[in-house]
Amino acid sequence: MNKGWLELESDPGLFTLLVEDFGVKGVQVEEIYDLQSKCQSPVYGFIFLFKWIEERRSRRKVNTLVDETSVIDEEIVNDMFFAHQLIPNSCATHALLSVLLNCSGVELGTTLSRIKAFTKGFSPESKGYAIGNAPELARAHNSHARPEPRHLPEKQNGISAVRTMEAFHFVSYVPIKDRLFELDGLKSYPIDHGPWGEDEEWTDKARRVIMERIGLATAGEPYHDIRFNLMAVVPDRRMKYESKLEILKKNRQTILEGLQKMIRLTQTPSESTHDKKQQDSASPEENTSPIKKEADVGPCTSQGSSSGMLASLVEQNISVRRRQGVSIGRLHKQRKPDRRKRSRPYKAKRQ
Repeated sequence: MNKGWLELESDPGLFTLLVEDFGVKGVQVEEIYDLQSKCQSPVYGFIFLFKWIEERRSRRKVNTLVDETSVIDEEIVNDMFFAHQLIPNSCATHALLSVLLNCSGVELGTTLSRIKAFTKGFSPESKGYAIGNAPELARAHNSHARPEPRHLPEKQNGISAVRTMEAFHFVSYVPIKDRLFELDGLKSYPIDHGPWGEDEEWTDKARRVIMERIGLATAGEPYHDIRFNLMAVVPDRRMKYESKLEILKKNRQTILEGLQKMIRLTQTPSESTHDKKQQDSASPEENTSPIKKEADVGPCTSQGSSSGMLASLVEQNISVRRRQGVSIGRLHKQRKPDRRKRSRPYKAKRQ
């Protein structure tokens, strides 16, 4: 049996990670701050933490009071998942298993499903041995534990620190067959708190029982240093929000498709043709004309290119004339009009 279990802190985030490491899906742990208010969401079970810094004889006094409602019937006890805590510091895992393995509608995963099937009908002691011999549970538990101090515990006013730390404990409150049960691995039997009223939820009765227990622990002994914490095992809110987000996305897509259909139906044929022309002329790369591309070069570049083209045409004309044997000077002489007086032939005068 694995004896190296470490102590866990009472942190709902840590317990949620531990549940996920067990392989359970769709479950989280959250802290309850107000015992007077009703629980708004479904609750699988409560995990109650109490830490008493006092002598153990006072704790035995309280156990004597609550043991009056203990369930001794072996058939009833073995039918539920109630395990004795045989390993120190494993009460956090015991409390979680007491909730998870006693509620339906939870996806337990491979590890816890195997443990639940294997221990069905076992006695509380045998179930405790099964938990202690599950290395996967010990690894998951210790991965979230705080490291233990290496120095030996010192005695404080005659009471050892080890005995003081043993008073730090987790217990579970779960509904089983319409009755509220308190499952404490350090007790020999489960505690049956009876059914709840027709006009209330099981969580209402559990809150009353827990408040009575707190009042019983604090009354009459002023030297107590008592710390309490209550956590609820509930459905994972992330899955709920993800489901709502998917519904919102589908609704948004449906609305957009409906708006597009309405726009197409309300458009006239001329508007449709105009929109189509605008879409056809939307790509500037395909519809850019050479004139526009030349204009995009800029005015200075356009003038320079025109002058260069004109000079090149003149040079080409000159070279053609030269090849034909006509010089530039002769060309100008041919084009220049002849203004000299021509000699007229002499005619004899008639007498």
